[in-house]
Amino acid sequence: MTSRHSRVERGDGVSTRSTGKFFPSLSGSEKTTRRDRASLPWQAPSGWRESGVDTAAKVASASIDLEQGLPDAALLPPLEDAVAAAARAAWRAGSGRDGITPRLLAAVRPTWPYPARDWTVAGSGDDGVALACQALVRAGDVVAVAEPADPLLLRTVRAARARIVPVACDDEGPEPASLAHVLTRRPALFVLQPRASVPTGLTVSARRIAVLARVLADDGTAVLEYDGLGPLAAAAPVSLGTRLPERVLHVRSYCRAYGPELRSCVVAGPAELVERVRRIRSLGTAWSGRVLQDAQAFLIDDPDADALLRQARARYAARREALARALRAEGVGAVPGDGLGLWVPVADETRALMSLAAHGVSVAPGSHCHSRPAAAGHLHVTVGGLPDDAARTFAVAGLIAAAGG
Repeated sequence: MTSRHSRVERGDGVSTRSTGKFFPSLSGSEKTTRRDRASLPWQAPSGWRESGVDTAAKVASASIDLEQGLPDAALLPPLEDAVAAAARAAWRAGSGRDGITPRLLAAVRPTWPYPARDWTVAGSGDDGVALACQALVRAGDVVAVAEPADPLLLRTVRAARARIVPVACDDEGPEPASLAHVLTRRPALFVLQPRASVPTGLTVSARRIAVLARVLADDGTAVLEYDGLGPLAAAAPVSLGTRLPERVLHVRSYCRAYGPELRSCVVAGPAELVERVRRIRSLGTAWSGRVLQDAQAFLIDDPDADALLRQARARYAARREALARALRAEGVGAVPGDGLGLWVPVADETRALMSLAAHGVSVAPGSHCHSRPAAAGHLHVTVGGLPDDAARTFAVAGLIAAAGG
């Protein structure tokens, strides 16, 4: 590692207004390109090629949130027509406040990966996972979780006061041997993300689904599947429900695809398990109104909204690939999967987080995706807030490389 990289990586005394202090003095013709960053745009001479670290000052001029995993608001479909159409729809009295509307059911049923027996709704992906966990887990139960996992899943299982046992994953999904070993602990529940999983972006292969179903066949363990990206994922939906329909609760969030304002999540599975979810939700004050449900149905069926969704997928894919390519140019191996982020290896996670924060870049700690200390450090870098700007993408990659090397 060069001395320049070492200084940036340590971030000693760095603030987002003093990043330039950590760069070596320029000499000769290079001095003519050093401008006051607060007043003039940076201009490079002909033939100049700077590294990502050399452009850190550009990133530092404005903070970048690459941590939250939220969708880019500019890529979400407008809601006006959907809400207006839902508000005009005929209302059937006595439909009940805790069930799915006929229009939403008709919209989601053809998109489901298997013919579920019963259906209900929740207020978000977080809400759907929490309700499913309450329905399937008691305090003290063992819960198998495919890891690395969405931190939401780990938080929810911990909140249920259950004991998490990790199931290792490879490029095709949860490893059958690891799952078989964990099943000897007699878990009450197996939790996985079948497609576009956070943080890796991987989708479980059809071959792996078949093998996992055989491993689970003679066991009574229930299965909770969380499809957090929903229709924003490029991969087709997959599910163990195609082989174990009486054991699987499939939770799909629509918030990242269409925005959080509709508070849209659908839960489907065997009638007994879905009824437990419905009953638990009815004990609280939350409910999903028919206007929001039917507005979601409108968007699922609307060709214009579908076209915007395809464009959003393409933009996110381009951002993932651009960042992965820039990282590879800096010597960092990051393979772009599906979804809104990249899983980036680092030597020291804590030091990398501190260094990036000092330069105005926030990313998510990879340790939050594990229930136990991991053998290797990672960062989860999301692209919802990444500008469609090659120079800034290259600059971010340089900072990540310097921080994580």
